[in-house]
Amino acid sequence: MHATHSDTSTRESVVRGHLATFLAQKGVPAIVADYSADARLHTSTRVYEGPAQIAEFFTGFIGSLPPNGYQRFALGSLRADGELAFITWSIGDDVPLGTDTFIVRDGRIVAQTVALHARASR
Repeated sequence: MHATHSDTSTRESVVRGHLATFLAQKGVPAIVADYSADARLHTSTRVYEGPAQIAEFFTGFIGSLPPNGYQRFALGSLRADGELAFITWSIGDDVPLGTDTFIVRDGRIVAQTVALHARASR
């Protein structure tokens, strides 16, 4: 079954809303509200299962942002195709490349992968 354009644009709007919540610094509970109850977030070191563990991830991630990280965050690309949405992003020279892949169903993120390249601290 192929996704219609409206399905894809709805999924893209979910991801754009998720990014806007993050960038507006609305807090971890507002960010986690974008996820389904059984969502899984995959990183290179761990799989976070469900909203409580995903909240742990975001608490750590936000705590590790470089100085002025929110202000220097730049979305490189956003592509949506069916249930999948893919973004690239950066935070100045501190994080020259980050990428996330989202699976979105019924207006909620059900799965996500996160990977980034951060420069070593001086």
